[in-house]
Amino acid sequence: MSTHLYLHKDKTALKLTGEKPADFLNDLLTAQIAELPAGIARAACLLSPQGRILFDMLVVQNDGAVYLVTEKAQADALIKRLNLYRLRRAIDITRLPEMQICHLLDLKNHQQTNAHALPSSAITAQDERHDGLGLLCLIPETDLPATKQDTDWQIQRICSGVPEGATDLTPNRALMLEAGLHQLAAVDFKKGCYIGQEVTARTHYRGLVKRRLFPVSTSKTTLTPSSDILLADKIVGKLGSVAQDGDNAVGLASIRLDAVQESLNNQKNKSGAPLSLEDGTPLCLNIPSWMHPLPGFDTAED
Repeated sequence: MSTHLYLHKDKTALKLTGEKPADFLNDLLTAQIAELPAGIARAACLLSPQGRILFDMLVVQNDGAVYLVTEKAQADALIKRLNLYRLRRAIDITRLPEMQICHLLDLKNHQQTNAHALPSSAITAQDERHDGLGLLCLIPETDLPATKQDTDWQIQRICSGVPEGATDLTPNRALMLEAGLHQLAAVDFKKGCYIGQEVTARTHYRGLVKRRLFPVSTSKTTLTPSSDILLADKIVGKLGSVAQDGDNAVGLASIRLDAVQESLNNQKNKSGAPLSLEDGTPLCLNIPSWMHPLPGFDTAED
């Protein structure tokens, strides 16, 4: 059997209960939360008023409560920020250290995620970001079945071009559209106001995106987060999250779109320099199909 439960040791869950917690979050977060169906895990971010990502999370509704899955390192700061906006609203925000965060996934057949093998206490929801990410599971530690380290799942996430966490989405710097999150249901342009909505909408409708996150890979070396990426001796990007896939290394990199266009032209014409690390190690640029069309130059763009 190739279905495994991948444990995310760096993740934790928050639980919101009380007076319409989904409506409360819908006024704050980038995604549509008020109409989020049960059984779906939706990506969302809490932005600064300037439209920069402060916190990213997965949101799940279950039995009248809303659960937020986020990095342990930013959980306390997220609770503090949510409490600032809660004011006198009758909403309780609780951290759930006893809940273990996992993904259930068959890496050979992404459609096969047999939740029947999980304990009845598990809260499960299909990860909406990408078909290849499987089923998000919140499981009490006392009921946790056998799990694997999440390295293989992280490789799948990175190769699918799905960003998460502060390594990919630098707090108070990253923009939603530069991360491609608007194509992963993490932004709703029709639901009305939320914090940072004006900047996000203006960036979208005016086509102001100058860089994007892309998967890259190399068979020559390991990759290190925050390493510079060069094209013809010019710094054009920076690595985010990375993982080792056997003899290959994969990573998500924020790269200027003009450099992406030049790199693709070089590859097509078999001339010019490839993307590389500072030491000259070449990088292969991989663009998942869901990312097309790319702003400004993509041949798939209408």
